Amino acid sequence: MRIYFLGALLGPLLTTSIVCAQVKVDQATLDKGKRLYLSNCIQCHNKDPNLKGSLGPELIDAPLEIVYSKVMTGVYPAKLPAGFVPKRSSKVMRKIPKLEKDIPAIHAWIQSVKKKK
Repeated sequence: MRIYFLGALLGPLLTTSIVCAQVKVDQATLDKGKRLYLSNCIQCHNKDPNLKGSLGPELIDAPLEIVYSKVMTGVYPAKLPAGFVPKRSSKVMRKIPKLEKDIPAIHAWIQSVKKKK
């Protein structure tokens, strides 16, 4: 299975450019995404992305472009995707630019554990 996506990449002045990528979602990708999430994100977000964390919100419904922007810049993109509403007003997200190439794997794992409503 392949997932295609567009992610918003924000520069220091919040000027938007578009990054296109293609990610093959296989078990190795999901395992890597889970490992990176558990080692980098659960300090603030819940171990289960369906639930709120101590500082960070649940991530299950965050579009890839939101995750990309928050991980790379610590802030939301200047223009939010249609229908997306931030779950918390706090602005305590730290940048983790070392994860740039792995954000699609992290996002794929988060989506793979989404609980059906």
